[in-house]
Amino acid sequence: MSSKLPVVLLLTTVLMASVAVSAIPASNALIQRDYSYLNDNHLTVRTGNTKVCGDHLCAPGEWDKLQESLNSAQFGNGTKSTPTTAPSTPTTSTPSNMCTLVKNALADSNAGATITQSVLSKLGC
Repeated sequence: MSSKLPVVLLLTTVLMASVAVSAIPASNALIQRDYSYLNDNHLTVRTGNTKVCGDHLCAPGEWDKLQESLNSAQFGNGTKSTPTTAPSTPTTSTPSNMCTLVKNALADSNAGATITQSVLSKLGC
């Protein structure tokens, strides 16, 4: 009887554990969205639900201007803003230099002549 006691205890423990696991409901960390509240405005509670415009709190009237500009930009009616600084063009962006760089890269990669010719023709070289 003493040799059967560990086996009986093991089987009892496994049986009780399986019953406990099946009886406890699985927890889910994901929460389904509540679509009854459709207001997706970004708010902060710090100062009484003040709206947030980018990285700062909205000034009076700024939220409405932001919404109008977003709507007009989404419909394609927005004005395009020009950058304050002109983008710098790298010196290697001329077509002849680009064609030479691509041709050398294809030669270094052991690409065939037909592939090289096809790529260069598509680039307009």
